[in-house]
Amino acid sequence: MVLAGPVLAGYSLRGGTRAVKIVPEGVDFIATGDPEASLDYYLRHGEWREDLRRNYKPLDGVSALGAEIARQHPNFPDVIAEMELSRGCDRADGRCSFCTEGADAAYEERGAEDVASEIRALAALGVSAFRLGRCANILAWGGERTTAGIRPNTERLRELYTAIREAAPSLEVLHTDNCNPLTITLFPEESRACLEVIARLGTEGDGLSLGVECADPDVRARNNLKVSMDEAVRAVAMINDAGGFRKRSRGLPSLLPGLNFVAGLAGETKDSFTWNRVLLETLLEKGLAVRRINIRRAMVFPGSRLEALLADAPSRAKERAYRRWKEWVRDEVDPVMLERVAPSGTLLRGVITEDRSGNIIFGRQLGSYPPLVGIVSPTLASGVRTDVTVTGHGPRSLTGVAHPLSLDACTRTELMAIPGIGKARAERLIAARLYGSDEDLIKALDDPMIAERLKEYFIDLR
Repeated sequence: MVLAGPVLAGYSLRGGTRAVKIVPEGVDFIATGDPEASLDYYLRHGEWREDLRRNYKPLDGVSALGAEIARQHPNFPDVIAEMELSRGCDRADGRCSFCTEGADAAYEERGAEDVASEIRALAALGVSAFRLGRCANILAWGGERTTAGIRPNTERLRELYTAIREAAPSLEVLHTDNCNPLTITLFPEESRACLEVIARLGTEGDGLSLGVECADPDVRARNNLKVSMDEAVRAVAMINDAGGFRKRSRGLPSLLPGLNFVAGLAGETKDSFTWNRVLLETLLEKGLAVRRINIRRAMVFPGSRLEALLADAPSRAKERAYRRWKEWVRDEVDPVMLERVAPSGTLLRGVITEDRSGNIIFGRQLGSYPPLVGIVSPTLASGVRTDVTVTGHGPRSLTGVAHPLSLDACTRTELMAIPGIGKARAERLIAARLYGSDEDLIKALDDPMIAERLKEYFIDLR
């Protein structure tokens, strides 16, 4: 047995606690460096070296050879394959206090052709959903290193996305992962051009995770966080402007930001959550959309910079203040943002059903942070694909009905899930069932506007 990866730095069952160094037992080998480099050395020389490192060059062409393993996934071919694009931190001014990315390795990038080669092999097997992952900042890929940071290179990024499109011309999903808002602050023109490339050549529903972490200026300074509150707002606005369009009239926006917040940083107080609240209120007032909001607690690793900072300036925010802030986000912000991202009538293609609770079966699309949708249907089985029309919004999830419904066959429960159809109208529709004309439908519904809107939901009213 070989033990490798981030767990060697320590582990914790939940955020907000100190990670504990593990004492490995029953382990044959430990790989403190890159496990694939140690394994390669072992296979070639018959002895183990635990601290070996590799770069991306030896992997050129090799990654495609492992594509066959995708067939072993229990959900194949309904899987999303994550392509490693780069590793390490691209910042020139050091990492955030809590971050371990790039702590012991320089920033490096994988070549476009190698990424395309792996995608080509996966696509030949039937995989059609891809995500560019492990990348701390998509805008840095292919860019020019400067004293301030990596300047985005629009042409290189376009070459990457074009190569992927050519490798898998029938792909359904092409999403990405992280975006450093500091890059947008430092290089706004180049960043805007790159965002437009991602929005145009990626697929709808894509999201760029922005590590805002905390809007409190004191916490930002102590922990070397990326951007101020005003800079975060400008980054969100730029991504909305570049990618907020919908490629289909009823589809999701092409590209939107996601926000990451971290609690438990050095110098934090209850007022830090007020700063975060002001940031989100500003986004709401400006009519901007955020794809999703992640809130987590920092994990403190032994010997990390955050551990040292907390010794001098511990977080003084109480649990109650943290929970109040988090509940406010879930109750007051998430539903509004979800409605902006996927208003009622939005058509979600290829939702894969999962677990059932009564008359609702939950599902998600393949993609990066796909929204959870509760589909009102007493009959849909789990593990199937279906298109869904959005009918409502809740904390962190959507409600919808299968698309299209048949007015002659749908249940009262499904009818009542549609906006404007209450119990009385559902009963009248069920009582009549067969309609010879739109006039009959209008008579049963009592409202010509609702009758017109129902055409979005029912196959027999087109």
